[in-house]
Amino acid sequence: MPDLNPHMQTPLSVFDAPAGNAKLAAILVHGRGQSPALMHELLVSRISHPGVAWFAPLAADNSWYPERFIAPLDTNEPRLSQALERIDVLSEALLAMGFPYASQVLVGFSQGACLCSEFLWRQRRRYAGLIAFSGGLIGPPGMPRDGSHRELEGMPVLLSTWDRDPHVPADSVRESASWFRAVGADVTLRVEPGSEHGIRDAEIAYANTLLAACAPGTC
Repeated sequence: MPDLNPHMQTPLSVFDAPAGNAKLAAILVHGRGQSPALMHELLVSRISHPGVAWFAPLAADNSWYPERFIAPLDTNEPRLSQALERIDVLSEALLAMGFPYASQVLVGFSQGACLCSEFLWRQRRRYAGLIAFSGGLIGPPGMPRDGSHRELEGMPVLLSTWDRDPHVPADSVRESASWFRAVGADVTLRVEPGSEHGIRDAEIAYANTLLAACAPGTC
């Protein structure tokens, strides 16, 4: 039977350090209506940390799921589950290439940040880190979650957004930070003044700090 997941039919872009020389593999996930090329412009070209191989999948029709991330979960199916599967397949491919989960960083912007956050929460396995720009866990505000597991104990998590982002409620990012803290993650939450939807220079600095801390042997 052919693979019915449309996100599995799109190309994968690889940026910067050749995988054979990289110490970290970053799973780089774009936002709604965006592309890996735009993520290279917005993020990769501005990161100063060497030794990172960036693996950027492309969403079918440039969107990972149809509704807002704070909508009821079932309104984003089946595309949400298919998007999560795409990230999992990529993570397993990186594992086969010699990057253990502890050498993989999840990095996303907007819809991609939400997808990375939700993937990490559901997988319950420790990665090198999570960098989520303008996004958080997927689901309506106040949705119950199981916070009893401790697989993310001590894992670096950066959640960064603007207090008046037109697409991402700051309170949803704060709620996501609370959930990650509840399971032991080492969370850095940045909610700063502004009403744009983009990645500030300050956020690039936060990402550089996290990547430096997550080099193998330091996480």
